[in-house]
Amino acid sequence: MRTATVAPAVVLALTIVLTGCTAAPATRESSESAAATTAPTPDPGAEQFATIEAFVGAAFQGRYDEAAQHASPGSAAERYVSHQRAMNTGYNANGDGQDDLTTLPTLSFDDGLVTVVEGDSEPYNLSDFTFDDEGLVTGWAGKSGPVAEALWTQPWSGQSGGNTIDLTSAYRANSGNLFVVIKVAANERATAPYSYSATYSASDGITYSAAYASQPDEIAAGSAGYIVVVFEGAPFGGTVNLDGASPDDFSATWTASVPVA
Repeated sequence: MRTATVAPAVVLALTIVLTGCTAAPATRESSESAAATTAPTPDPGAEQFATIEAFVGAAFQGRYDEAAQHASPGSAAERYVSHQRAMNTGYNANGDGQDDLTTLPTLSFDDGLVTVVEGDSEPYNLSDFTFDDEGLVTGWAGKSGPVAEALWTQPWSGQSGGNTIDLTSAYRANSGNLFVVIKVAANERATAPYSYSATYSASDGITYSAAYASQPDEIAAGSAGYIVVVFEGAPFGGTVNLDGASPDDFSATWTASVPVA
């Protein structure tokens, strides 16, 4: 898992040191193999190492479509890619993409162990990668433990004020900050969410205020927008309390309670 800060840092260009593996990584795309009489005996370990390099390299470099090809459908690995893609899409659409990143993390690979170095921070490892029967990545353990425990597991969708509100994804980063991505579709009239004043009623009995938020200034009728809200130190098992109004009629307010688990 990557360390995330309150400032938006989603797309990380990475310097990757590749070692060892020459086997082709597993992907969801099928390919023809050479005849059995001429093909060398595959090395499962080498294939897994190559898949790890391909998956982690693409995911950490922001090549999410490529990373998804190496992630098992429905797995924590796929949800991780989906969350990073959603955050990247939201930040860029809202004009908050981080193009001025000056400190680039470095990845190095050694027999299935990935070492991550971010700026002056202490290096941490990604290890214990797991795979499905097709050789695609299902999960791994990072700085904060198994990646599955750092990701949302329950979808949610609701209606309020003529809008459709969907929980797109949520991720608790190594920093302990909870990143929540919500999609708001303005079905009837333009709307303006107030994500900067969003709160989170968490499972620890504490209400957290948004430490950072990214959103469009206005969502036109018939369109949708992504909201990214960050709550410092918040656990899973709570509710994001979000409201908004129509810029055409500020008396046309709406509220939504979005469960995050």
